[in-house]
Amino acid sequence: MVGALALSLLCSLWLLSLLANLKMVRSLSRLGDLELLPPPAWPKLSIVVPACNEGETLGPALTTLRALDYPNLEIVLIDDRSTDRTGQIMDEAREVDSRLTVIHLDRLPEGWLGKVHALDVGTKASSGEIILFTDADVVFARDALTRAVSYFEHRGLDHLCVVPDITSRSFVASTMIATALRGIALSQRPWNTENPKKKETIGGGAFNMVRRSFFEGTPGFEWLRLEVADDIGLAHLMKQSGGKPSVLIAGGLVAVEWYSSVWGAIRGMEKNGFAQIARYSLARGLLLAALMVGVGSAPFLAMAHPFDWVRIAGVTALLVGAANGVLLSRWMKTPLLPQLLASPVGDFLLAFLIVRSTVLGVARGGLIWRGTVYPTAELRKGVRIKF
Repeated sequence: MVGALALSLLCSLWLLSLLANLKMVRSLSRLGDLELLPPPAWPKLSIVVPACNEGETLGPALTTLRALDYPNLEIVLIDDRSTDRTGQIMDEAREVDSRLTVIHLDRLPEGWLGKVHALDVGTKASSGEIILFTDADVVFARDALTRAVSYFEHRGLDHLCVVPDITSRSFVASTMIATALRGIALSQRPWNTENPKKKETIGGGAFNMVRRSFFEGTPGFEWLRLEVADDIGLAHLMKQSGGKPSVLIAGGLVAVEWYSSVWGAIRGMEKNGFAQIARYSLARGLLLAALMVGVGSAPFLAMAHPFDWVRIAGVTALLVGAANGVLLSRWMKTPLLPQLLASPVGDFLLAFLIVRSTVLGVARGGLIWRGTVYPTAELRKGVRIKF
């Protein structure tokens, strides 16, 4: 009987995931669907782009930034100790576009993560009243920022996250991404972003927009200097300081490719799995991985159970999972099959990556990120966000 109840409980989590995604779909608007309401004057917008060895993606991303139709724009590029062509690409672009400022960093101060330090340097070098932090692999539609700033100003926001269209050339990686995005709905509850009574909020490295006058009244990146989830950390910093946040989905106006290959996904999860999911704990990482395997396999085990009601729970879970996949595929405009396979296949794959990243992190005694080793003891002191 205990086993039957356990299987039914695990199957019920499939329904919980569908309900969370339904709530998310109903609560988030598309940037491209919003009415364009130009402000009386377009405030100066600074785009801050940190990059470390992004030579393959920076060029296309920078081309879209330079093509934006926003009328009052500066772009601050930070070359964070790159050893490839990243710095050269920045310098070449600056020669033909006076809106660009390029900063080359050759050292990392003690007690800082490289990206967070680069963001801090870029912020101090910028001059816009509105600052957009974005990664060096993100591409924008020509009118993306005109629409975003219009919404930002009309709503009187202090922080805006736009969730990008996420793609991958790898089918397996796409399946893992679909699973990870379902976890975001359950763990971060994006529908609570605008509720000042709730702590949940959303941030993303692809598109974090802040109002400078408010941001400068917060502890700033100094507070986040050792936070691996710096993008989500920035969102929490703004909200807990009293700022007014909002979140949109890009709807075709902002896009990024996550993990062009399976190996890219495996390497990419080394940082996030150990830091954000396992929270630097072997026991927590293994427990969460086991839970994912349990959830993914529960419907199939339930359908083989002798009790009718348990078999019904298993079949229902699979039908709910299919509905979840169709819902997210249509909403996110992504291929259907990876969404359908997010559970159970994506669950199993992501569980493997969590175990791998956790074991490696424990064995190494820390994280290796962008060529720099960060000891676990030091990183634990800098944790600001707990999922």
